[in-house]
Amino acid sequence: MKPWPLLKQYGWLLLLSSLLMGALIIMSQILQNASRFAEAYIPLLLFTLAGILLLLIVLFRTFYTLYRHYKSQATGIRLTLKLTSYVTLLVGIPVVTIYLFSLNFIYQGIDQWFDVKTDKALSEAIKLVQANLDDKTRDKLHQTEAVAAEKRNELVQFPAGTLNSLLQTLDAQTVALYKANGQLIAFSSQASDTTASPILPEKPEESAFQQIRLGHPFANLKTIPGGTTAQSIIEVLIPIKGTPPQIQYALHATFDIPDNLTQLASTVQLAASQYNELSYLQNPLKNSFTLVLTLLILLTLATSILFTLKAVQNFTRPIRTLTRGTQAVAKGDYSLTMPVIGKDELGQLIASFNEMIQKISRARNELKYSHQQTEVQKLYLQAIIKNLSSGVLTLDAHHRIRTTNTKLDEILNIQSQLHIGKPLEEMPLIKNSAHLAPLIQHIQTHFQLHPDRWQEQIQFNCKKGEKTLLIHGSTLPSLDQQVGGYVIVIDDVTELVQAQRHAAWSDVARRLAHEIKNPLTPIQLSAERLAYKLSAKLPPEEAQLLQRLTHTIIEQVQAMQSLVQAFSEYANTPELNLQPINLHPLLNNIAEMYHSPEAHCQIQTHFTDHSLYLQADPHRLRQLFHNLFKNALEALKDYPEQTHPTITLSTQQIDGEILIAFCDNGPGIEEEAINWIFEPYATDKPKGTGLGLAVVKKVVEEHNGTIAIETSEEGGVCFNITFPAITDLSEMTPDD
Repeated sequence: MKPWPLLKQYGWLLLLSSLLMGALIIMSQILQNASRFAEAYIPLLLFTLAGILLLLIVLFRTFYTLYRHYKSQATGIRLTLKLTSYVTLLVGIPVVTIYLFSLNFIYQGIDQWFDVKTDKALSEAIKLVQANLDDKTRDKLHQTEAVAAEKRNELVQFPAGTLNSLLQTLDAQTVALYKANGQLIAFSSQASDTTASPILPEKPEESAFQQIRLGHPFANLKTIPGGTTAQSIIEVLIPIKGTPPQIQYALHATFDIPDNLTQLASTVQLAASQYNELSYLQNPLKNSFTLVLTLLILLTLATSILFTLKAVQNFTRPIRTLTRGTQAVAKGDYSLTMPVIGKDELGQLIASFNEMIQKISRARNELKYSHQQTEVQKLYLQAIIKNLSSGVLTLDAHHRIRTTNTKLDEILNIQSQLHIGKPLEEMPLIKNSAHLAPLIQHIQTHFQLHPDRWQEQIQFNCKKGEKTLLIHGSTLPSLDQQVGGYVIVIDDVTELVQAQRHAAWSDVARRLAHEIKNPLTPIQLSAERLAYKLSAKLPPEEAQLLQRLTHTIIEQVQAMQSLVQAFSEYANTPELNLQPINLHPLLNNIAEMYHSPEAHCQIQTHFTDHSLYLQADPHRLRQLFHNLFKNALEALKDYPEQTHPTITLSTQQIDGEILIAFCDNGPGIEEEAINWIFEPYATDKPKGTGLGLAVVKKVVEEHNGTIAIETSEEGGVCFNITFPAITDLSEMTPDD
């Protein structure tokens, strides 16, 4: 790893640890100098406490981060915790052991400092020095008394000269003669330099003169300030009687103390003072050393653990990288390229892993491309199958359903998704699929007889009526040259068959109308001429018979002409006059034509609140609904009035289409008749032509509409007719 990342990671920790270590070293040095203890110790202690507290906060924050990573099962967290625990134990146990032994040594060392023998030795040394000084003071006092007694008269008479002589005799530093009241009389000093010698001697204290006035000598050790250091001297004051004896004098002399004795006294005094200070601070020193050592241990542990965590995280970073890489590969992500950290074995492992992933990714991309090509072909075929006008059903080799298309659902009136994966023979067992049983039986029969290729046209009954289906069957190849499955193509040719049938019936109706219409007029004219010519020539009874017979011929001819007219209307398709029509007024107008208080049945209308518009030929629509009304009235003619025969006409608009429901509560239509009810010349009425409902369906289809029959178990029938609605009223003219 390069120096800059290392410095970035460990720099702040190293700097803070160094500062705190330096502060602890300075504190330990301060503790050895009691005079400076209170000056710098407290600020350093506060700085150290703040720094260690900061380290502990960082440490606990790091522990909390590790705990969160452990809870979230972060990559590499277990290895990080394990290595950190091992290193912490390896470092912590020796550090704690050294800490405990160090505390013991500190307590023992401090206790030995303040041993009783040391205290006694210092006390005896002080006493010895003091005794030596006392001896010196007494010697000087006795010497001065002796000389003063000998020179008493000279001092009184000739004080100045005598003081110079006494100065040499006593080897004193200064000699002075005072009166008992403290008045200076004469003064002499050893200093030859006037600048070094004071002009006047330092006057003794008043207490010394009080001793003189009482007749007692006075001796004392006195410290006088010097230029650089203080100087200790022996001060002696001797009472001298004057002449007359009532007058008292005082001889004052000062003597230097030898330098070696002064230095020895200072050293002993300083040592005793320091020892007393340390003795006073014995317990605070123990506490301070304990605090410093504890802070040092905390600093060591916190720093070592933080360094360990950083080192372990750096060590496990390649492992975490590898773990994330393997997890990404396990999830299917082969685009990951992990950074190579270092040039060691772990770095080589990551580089090898990246190379392996690249190879797997290339192989996967090739396989994916091949699979995509296969899927494209599959989707292409599915799109073709989906948009085919034929229903497609594919089976595997075991006759289990594999794929279908939406057209199959429309043709067979099923939900093919419910059948995927199920055997073909189980299709009728699925909900709302029982009507498939005859179809499945036909298909299975062909599989048994000639499975390679077959074709059949059958009639298929479902909820939407009878349909004519053209079925093609064939096998599918496989890689092992065996039957890989089956494909069944189903075409709904109902409309084609009906169109062919309609064309045939139209041609028949046209020919019948032409052949029948030609002789009808001569027959009618001949009958009328016979009645006109012979009525007057025949007897009354025969005339009446002739009239009755010719009338019958004319009625039947007129009936035949009506039939011919019906044939002509069915055969001929007039050009539509399409225009926007408001449906409700048209229906109301037609319904009012059949509404009468004396009528056998009631007519009810239920229209929407808003107007409904469609593009239609009003003449053809009237013909459509007239046929429906005639058909309903004929069905309700023999129906008892107690059942309240009713014709109901209702409308509604659903998703851009107009739904017209034409219902009656008559005897209804048999289920078998639903399949042929709209066929030409198909009727169950004695006098019906079988063209009324055929014309209705033809008119509906001319207007791009649909018609369906709905029956109920209670009786009655509904013709549900749908037409495209006009939704954009802005395209209509104002006259509409």
